[in-house]
Amino acid sequence: MSDMTASPSAARLSVMIGLLLVTLCSWPRYQLGGYDTHSGLLAMVAAGLAVVVIAYWRRMTAKQRRLLPALLKWLVMSFVAGGVVMATWHYGLASTRTGWATVLSHGATAGLLLHAISTGWRARQ
Repeated sequence: MSDMTASPSAARLSVMIGLLLVTLCSWPRYQLGGYDTHSGLLAMVAAGLAVVVIAYWRRMTAKQRRLLPALLKWLVMSFVAGGVVMATWHYGLASTRTGWATVLSHGATAGLLLHAISTGWRARQ
């Protein structure tokens, strides 16, 4: 087996961290909307993801850990790009205005999709 499939990879961990961030960015949307059950479920999902991220980090090789900072920088840039795209869409092009919490949630989701697709694309080349 190759190094990417035999041990935990930095690319997978960066996507898991992104999923944790999307979960945390979605929480204000449900909290402000009065959806307490959804907020509680998101908090439990975030706690579970945090445990998995820590366990996955501990299993990674030193080589994979060295790759993580560059992937996290790309994750941050992807989140910023997703936020800009969603803010442009909601505030510039859409016919109705939405609150900041919705833009944050949608932007984080778009950023994670951009990160995951581009990371997978680069891994295949």
